[in-house]
Amino acid sequence: MTPLETARDGRTPGRTEGPADVESLNVRRRAHDGGETPARRRIPAEDLEPIVRRAAELQNRRGSPGAQSLTEAEVIEIGRQVGLEPDYVRRAIAEVHAESLSPQPPTGNLLLDMLAGAGRVEIRRVVAGDPALIQQQIEVQLRDREKLGSLRRRLGRSVWEASSGTFARLERFLNFSGREYALAEIRQVDLSVAELEPGWSLVTIAADIGNKRDGALYGVTGGVAAAGIVAFLIAAESAGGSIVVGIACALLVGLPGAAVGLSWLRWNLARRRERIGLLLEGLVDRAEQ
Repeated sequence: MTPLETARDGRTPGRTEGPADVESLNVRRRAHDGGETPARRRIPAEDLEPIVRRAAELQNRRGSPGAQSLTEAEVIEIGRQVGLEPDYVRRAIAEVHAESLSPQPPTGNLLLDMLAGAGRVEIRRVVAGDPALIQQQIEVQLRDREKLGSLRRRLGRSVWEASSGTFARLERFLNFSGREYALAEIRQVDLSVAELEPGWSLVTIAADIGNKRDGALYGVTGGVAAAGIVAFLIAAESAGGSIVVGIACALLVGLPGAAVGLSWLRWNLARRRERIGLLLEGLVDRAEQ
């Protein structure tokens, strides 16, 4: 092999090529022939978000200057470079910012959530209108229509529970209007209204029904326990005081009873959550109108 051939082929005279040499040569040939290279690699659109998130984590880990935050213009420019229209990027920024202002759901009881379902109902809607006006319209309904009183109120956020006023309690008790004061029976209602973009608001209303869930669960548990105790006493007495027979009968009665009770409880609470969700949606509907 001549020196010219050696330069062209990248091999040394008298050297036997191994698998690594052949692979390296194939890579160079593919790059020379216009094959797939890192610069030419096509990345699916659905991989963009995890790649950007991972890159930001790596940059933050190294403590690079400016890694902690970007201006809105910089984010829009980055979006433009990956093919995203500025209007959509601005809308996404507004939604993320508004959602960050929404109340975060509290950490629930995992065991109760597993047994009886969630103790919280939440709706989130984008509504046309000024956030201060939307908040005022919903709060008027909570006070006058649902007979709730505010525990805490500030611009963009308020927390409500059943009004303790004498007149409101009497009106709920007598219920001359025939309305259902379902929101006054639950623990509390949390309202949050944040500006999404000029002329649009993100409304979040969360209802804490944990008191209803816990009460129903305790009722089912007490009923099953009482049935098991009665079965134990009857069986033990019939068997001449045998504790083993009493425990067996208590289990035979208690386990199916617990299964039936929990099934009924989950069904009943699912209907209650659906009903509360419709009431919350109605508050937002009337505020829009």
